[in-house]
Amino acid sequence: MSRRTTRIAAAMIALAVLAACSSIPIGTASKLRGLDYLNDDVASLLLALDLPPSLEPVQGASTIGFDITTPANGERRIKATLVAADADELAGTLPPPAGERNYYLFGFSDPDKQAIRDAQAWARTLPAGAASLSVSLAPRLCRTEPLDPAKTTVSALVALPGASGLAPLLSNQPLSSVLANAPIKDVPPCAGHSG
Repeated sequence: MSRRTTRIAAAMIALAVLAACSSIPIGTASKLRGLDYLNDDVASLLLALDLPPSLEPVQGASTIGFDITTPANGERRIKATLVAADADELAGTLPPPAGERNYYLFGFSDPDKQAIRDAQAWARTLPAGAASLSVSLAPRLCRTEPLDPAKTTVSALVALPGASGLAPLLSNQPLSSVLANAPIKDVPPCAGHSG
């Protein structure tokens, strides 16, 4: 697949973002047009969740799905679990969190990185335009205290190591609008919190 075709495909991907227990489609692909999903080292992608103190990610439960499908050549589906990333990997890229917010940084495990790289290598062997890619992000969240979903906002930012700048996948989205499309209508309490 050519770089131009890949960028067109990237502009058309369905990117699903931030929900308490499921993925929610959001039209942010245009913000990621500079990312070449076949040739950039997507396995090195880093994700920063920007959350208020009342929300935390559930450790080991958040995932990103990469699905490469073709009508004639099969498919590759990867569900990569997000693992805590070293803050140094995004040093200098993230502005300080606003107000009393917190960043939670994630990357991929070594086996998931290899699976992503293998899928990219397979996709590069296909005829130009033969494959479509979809990416879905499903962080699982819990709450440390009661919260008002209409006044609680969440953001998700993504970067490749060494890249200048971040692409917002979700920017100050009210939790209520995220939950409106989710199968659940509330965020569960975090373990150890009465919430």
